[in-house]
Amino acid sequence: MRLAIAVCLLSAAPLLAGAKVTSIFKPAVEGDIVRLDNVNRLEIKVAGSDVPERIGLDEVEEVAFGNSAVERKLEETPLRVLLHNGDLLFGAPMDGPEDNEDLFKLVSPRLGELTIDINTVARIENCATVKPGILPDIDPKDRDTKDYLHFEPDGGDPRAELVRVTKTGLTVYNALLNADDKFVWSRVRGIVRKFKAPVPDKSLFGIFTFRDGSVLSARIKGWSGGKIEVEHTLGKIVIEERNLIGVTLKNGRYVYLSDLEFASTPEERPYYLPADFKYENYLFKVRRDRAQGGGSLTMRGRTFAKGLGVHALSSLKYALRKGYSKLVATIGVDDSAGDLASVEFKVYADGKLIYESGVIRRTSTPIDINLDVLNVNEITLEVSAADNADIQDRANWGNIKVVR
Repeated sequence: MRLAIAVCLLSAAPLLAGAKVTSIFKPAVEGDIVRLDNVNRLEIKVAGSDVPERIGLDEVEEVAFGNSAVERKLEETPLRVLLHNGDLLFGAPMDGPEDNEDLFKLVSPRLGELTIDINTVARIENCATVKPGILPDIDPKDRDTKDYLHFEPDGGDPRAELVRVTKTGLTVYNALLNADDKFVWSRVRGIVRKFKAPVPDKSLFGIFTFRDGSVLSARIKGWSGGKIEVEHTLGKIVIEERNLIGVTLKNGRYVYLSDLEFASTPEERPYYLPADFKYENYLFKVRRDRAQGGGSLTMRGRTFAKGLGVHALSSLKYALRKGYSKLVATIGVDDSAGDLASVEFKVYADGKLIYESGVIRRTSTPIDINLDVLNVNEITLEVSAADNADIQDRANWGNIKVVR
């Protein structure tokens, strides 16, 4: 089934004071984005210059608008919905079409009314009763498990299949009772669905990070006058720059490590290793495109659409097979960590140390790294504990990628 989205466009807004466009291949450019030209380049008007800068979309790393995050109001966005493709949506549930139980509506303050197919949903969480990422994921190899429902107040976790999402609550099919159960939202913590990981999309598209924390992935078709025309699953959507923190471009010239397989099983463990430690039971395994707390990767208020969220102690290996020239990332401690967090980052190329950060704390400014990995077969990313053992040591490899 496919994700159906009907979008209510917001009113027009004037151009912002400027955007910051970063690229691996030239210095960052700041100015107003005038348009996307007919050869797929962003045309940027720079203050004090009559000649616009032009950067091809396939060379752009990120466009940052300088907008601050906005606080979500619980009454407007009681649900947090994560889709299979990684899109993250906040909104209020509404009744879907009476003749189609697979569809439900979500009203988003930033995107309007969305009609979503439940078969595209990875998880739904009630913002009032559960923190992001608290509900455990379902192992896709578990053939017997259907959807896994978590509800209050008795804390039961029955295996069930999501049947319908409505304005008032959820309906699930309970396999044990062979009947439908209904739960009002006040009893629901969330529902986690089992699904197969989507095939990685290698085409050029943007990952849009909204000011309310929503994330939407779509192909960019046009850009002018402070509005971005994109193509999502069922058609065209218009997004306004004023609603965005930034756009991260994903394309064939960059490969994000969160989209690659590890060269070997990650080496992750607590600082004080118990005698009965088993990695399969470890609670702080690396997260792809998510922080250790389950939310977005965020450092000093800046949100990163891609990256790796780890907890010290962590060691991750990737096989590059001499196919890339640069390793690029922004590193630091996630904003969800406590004041005691302190970590150190190290990068090894074929066993040789090529970078070490020194001690980084939650109050430290995130560090941009750009490392030469030409002719490197394997890289190792390490995060170790600094002070205070590994207490609260949530570390991020923000937007980490290798460049051909």
